[in-house]
Formats: sequence, structure tokens, C-alpha cells
Amino acid sequence: MTHHRLWVLLLALSVGIAATQAQAPMDILIARLDSLHTYRASLTYRVTLPINDSEIEYRARLDYRREPTDTLCGYSYTIDYKAENDTCPYPNFTAYDRGHCFRFDRNRLREYHYDANPEPFARQGNYPGIHRSGLFAELLPAEIARQLNGYRTKADCRVQLFPDTLVQGSHCLAIVVTDSTRGEVARTVLYTFDPATGLPLYRETENNPGHLGSQTVTVKYIDSETGIPFPPGHFGEEQLLRDYGEVFLLYREGTYAAGDRVGQKAPRFDQPWGKLRFTSDQLKGQNSLLLFLDDRGEFCVPVRQTAEALSLQEGLTPVFLYAGQEPVATPNSSGAIVLEHTGKTAGAYGVTGYPTLFLLDPTGTIRWVKIGYTPSLAEELRQAIAKMQGTALQQPPQ
Repeated sequence: MTHHRLWVLLLALSVGIAATQAQAPMDILIARLDSLHTYRASLTYRVTLPINDSEIEYRARLDYRREPTDTLCGYSYTIDYKAENDTCPYPNFTAYDRGHCFRFDRNRLREYHYDANPEPFARQGNYPGIHRSGLFAELLPAEIARQLNGYRTKADCRVQLFPDTLVQGSHCLAIVVTDSTRGEVARTVLYTFDPATGLPLYRETENNPGHLGSQTVTVKYIDSETGIPFPPGHFGEEQLLRDYGEVFLLYREGTYAAGDRVGQKAPRFDQPWGKLRFTSDQLKGQNSLLLFLDDRGEFCVPVRQTAEALSLQEGLTPVFLYAGQEPVATPNSSGAIVLEHTGKTAGAYGVTGYPTLFLLDPTGTIRWVKIGYTPSLAEELRQAIAKMQGTALQQPPQ
């Protein structure tokens, strides 16, 4: 059903409804959307281009949580989606959490970190920043509230509200937006919401209506729910590495990949250490070895044993960083610093698989990286240490 036919249907069914510009129901709806703490929805997103009779449909799942302490955005989200004609074997996703934004689409992984480069997050004109842009970000509850507020305060925009009407056989609260530029209609939007919960049910947008280059976008919500007890790290990089580990392993590139960090300063970290805390600042002035491990990796045990032996022989300070908990009764012959639940630190170092080893010089610069295990690990590490120290070290007697 086209937007025009839906609009006609709404008008016909809404005879006798007063005040199409009703402010009170609009205020209540916007407040509901803006106050949602957690939200999950499954939906279809269809784009139709009449000029060449083409159509593409996405299926998406959206997870969302309000983050009042995040002054950059105010919410976190993960959106997993797939187009019907997409041949990539992996799902696409876009995610944001507390200054960290990730996007995987068209076989390319892009990531943006506010602490490293704030420019992509800056609002410029109508561009809201990388964290609020993209195909599905406009469907987040806070963004829908922002859109509705913007439309009703715009001088050349007409907003009509129908608090109790029928669309496609369902009772709903409907809003029709006619957005104009210099007197010409640039966009029409139909929103429908569940009258009891205020959750979105349907949206249809027609861009450049009546023109040769018109485009229609329809969003149908399959199901949605609120009050979901997402765990604290649900939207963070550690969870993305668990859910999309192979994507990060294959597509992570540039300065964010572990293997490309040689010559860079090691990212700072601060982790619980028993009843104390351990920070990477404590490694300054020492040759050190950071080894990221998990308790399931087949090669984590032999790599740890090699790291312990060489740390003792070469005078390195070993730090073992477990993704979860260190296995019970693991011997610690080298007196290594053992840290647990280090997923966030692993993400900062670009770790996408275990084991991954970093050799650091006394200035905190990464001098060598080894991902995985090979039988020649001990010799490779010795050579890396020798190169770092600038002297050829003799192998110890057998």
C-alpha cells in the first residue's frame, strides 16, 4: 500500500477526530520514546525505487539501552542486519557504546574511537555524527523522539496526529508528516504506534514524492519488547568480539589490528588484581611480555609455558591477561602478574583470537606481536628480544 493510499485511509477513518495538531498526545508519545531504558525489536526495512522498479529488503534486529552518563550520545546500541541479496557469509552490524563505534558492511569493518579521534563524532550541519548516522540509527527510540520534536518545530512542516485510527487492519496512534522545502513537498512520513505502549509499529517514508527520482522506505516491526535486563557489557567491544569474532579476525585492519601495532605505544590499561589494581604504568622501565589467553584455547597452555620459561631466562616481566577466569590450580612458576576478565583491554589491543602475545620495551612501545602458536615460538621470541635489546643472545645450553 502506497503512502498516499494510507494517508487517504487515515483521513477517511479519522472523520470527527479533533485537533490534528494535538500537542498533549504528541508530548506523551515523545516522552515515552525518550524514557525507554532498554528496547529490542525485529523488523523489515524495504527500500523501493520506482524509477527502475527495484527493491531491496533488509531484516534487522535492534538492541538499545539508554546511557544517561554518556554525554556524547546518551544511549548504546547494536544493530544486526542482512539484505536478502547479500552474498557475504557474515551478518552486517553497526554498534555504538560510550565513544566507540563499529560498522561492518560490504565486507569492510570500520571502527571509530572518540578518545583517539573525536572528529567523526562531531555534528556538522544536518550530519549528526558517525554514532547517530547510518541506515538504521534513525529507528532508535531516542532518535524517533528527536525526529518528531524536530518536525513539529520546523516552520515549513505540517504534523498531523490521529490518536485512535486504523491502519492495515490494526488500531494505532498515527502521525503524518508533510515536510516541505521552499513550498515544495520534499518528504512525507507516516508513523504508527501501539496506542497502549507507544512502541513503533510501522513507518513509511516517501522522499521526493511525485518526482522521477522518488524513493519509498517502509519499516515493519515484527516484534518488540522493553525492560530487557541486558548485562553490563552487552554493547561493548568484548561482546562484539564474542558475537562477531571471525569478522574481526578477517577484516580488522590498520592501527586497530593486533598485528599492525608494532612500533606503537601500548594502550594503557587498569585492571583489578586480587584486592589491588594493576596498571600498565607499572611496567615502565622494564622489558615486559603481555600474553592474552582464554581457558578454552587449545594452544594457550603451551604458549603460557613458553612465555614463563623465557621470561625467567631473559629477565622479562610477564603479564597474563585472561579473557575470563584463570583455570583453577594453574602453576605460576615465573611469578607472572595474572589478570582476569580482560576483554575490554583485549579489544584496546586489537586482540581477536587467543593466544596473542605482545613484547614491550621499557618505554612501553610494542616491539613484537605473535598471534597463535607455532613450534618455533620460543626461537621467534628470543630473536625478537635480541633485536629489541640490540645484542645477539646466545641460546642457553641444552
